[in-house]
Amino acid sequence: MLAGCAVQPARSGKSYVINGKRYHILATSDGYKEKGLASWYGEPFHGRKTASGEVYDMNEITAAHKTLPLHTWVEVVNTETRQSILLRINDRGPFIDGRIIDLSKEAAKKLGVYRPGTAKVVVQALPKAHQKRLNEKRLRAKKSREATASRWCPVGTSACLKEAALGTFEKIITLIYHKSGYFRKSS
Repeated sequence: MLAGCAVQPARSGKSYVINGKRYHILATSDGYKEKGLASWYGEPFHGRKTASGEVYDMNEITAAHKTLPLHTWVEVVNTETRQSILLRINDRGPFIDGRIIDLSKEAAKKLGVYRPGTAKVVVQALPKAHQKRLNEKRLRAKKSREATASRWCPVGTSACLKEAALGTFEKIITLIYHKSGYFRKSS
């Protein structure tokens, strides 16, 4: 249930069905705020494609939501601990009644949801201008990672470039050293 909304939010016309239930994607995240139960998801989904087409990495800070547009940035606040986190919606779920958001394992750890498994939260979409800046910053960082990877990965190793483009800078450096055999040569 949306908190503080007198009318139903506009739907985009896009929808999908999971377990016989139809979910309608919101046309916009403007003014979105919801209170409810958060959970997290990890191992069984790690490495699989998300609804956005990205590969799910449980060690990144992302989340799944049933109806918010993909790539929406939200602030999630644990109402008990008052911990908060900003994250991007890149997947669909959770498909368990009573839950409003499914956090990645890393997001759950940072928000104090990991150990208990669930927690009461408030999810609020950031204003559109903030979302645009965060998405632009994310795109610039991705391009920078790709450029770094292309300089260091051996020629013709598209798998190395693809993996590096998905990871953080630290993951790229580790990947490059492993792919190049640096650790094997230095022992």
